[in-house]
Amino acid sequence: MIEEKDLAEFCATILTGVTVGIGSLILLFASGAHVLVQCTFQCIERGNVRHGHGEQATDSSLLFEYLNHTVGSAEIDNESVLTLNFEDGKHLKIIPERNGLESYVVTTRFGVCPVIST
Repeated sequence: MIEEKDLAEFCATILTGVTVGIGSLILLFASGAHVLVQCTFQCIERGNVRHGHGEQATDSSLLFEYLNHTVGSAEIDNESVLTLNFEDGKHLKIIPERNGLESYVVTTRFGVCPVIST
């Protein structure tokens, strides 16, 4: 389960990389934290929403404009939607799929937190 201390690992840190794999994307942060994404995500900027999926390698290009930007805050809601709010007003939402499979995995210095929604 993702806790406040895990979310704090994303605050005031920079998104430094996006690794593209077979069936997943990995977001790498300067703090050492990372998020493996195998589900839907939304890139939100000034009311414009673009949709992508972690299993589609071509959707990684949606994340490139977030590189070298600082996360201001991170939050998770009751539906396990992880939202990263960047200091420049951009938002990245990682939305788990309700299929009983692992949707995304948050890894911080405190541990590994897989998110599985049903």
